[in-house]
Amino acid sequence: LDNKIHHNNMIQNILPKIQANLAGAADAIMLDVEGFVSETNATNLFLVRCDSGQGEEMEVNVAVEEDCVRNAVLVTPSADHCLPGITRDTVLLLAKELGMQIEVRRVSLSEFYCADEVFTTGTMGELTPVTMIDGRKIGDLKRGPVTSLLQKTYKKAVETRLDWSTEIPPFS
Repeated sequence: LDNKIHHNNMIQNILPKIQANLAGAADAIMLDVEGFVSETNATNLFLVRCDSGQGEEMEVNVAVEEDCVRNAVLVTPSADHCLPGITRDTVLLLAKELGMQIEVRRVSLSEFYCADEVFTTGTMGELTPVTMIDGRKIGDLKRGPVTSLLQKTYKKAVETRLDWSTEIPPFS
């Protein structure tokens, strides 16, 4: 079944979710037919590479975070084999407005293992940091500076860009 189509038969997402939960994970990373990452069983995935280009380790943590945000490359799998989510599209737009370098392409699982940051996007969880994949530590096991910046930017956009949302009338 095509994951780009919302339909009632979600067995291809439910079974991996059960397997992930049994293995102690919150979600399962789904691969396309050629073995590239497409999404999780419920969300879209992003990774962040902090390309400082200097090859030197900075001593001050704040400087490292600022350097990472300034030189961040945001990567997400192309939507060829996943549902191109609204939150995913919003994050891509906001990252572009922030001047981040963006790559939408086929992404290998090993790139996610080696990422400086990983986060998921979805309607319910908005932007959620990922700290471990297949038992491998991502970054320093906490939300990274790029994920943090995008979370704040997303929250502000949802609150201030009223043309992005529709108010639900109160029920009486």
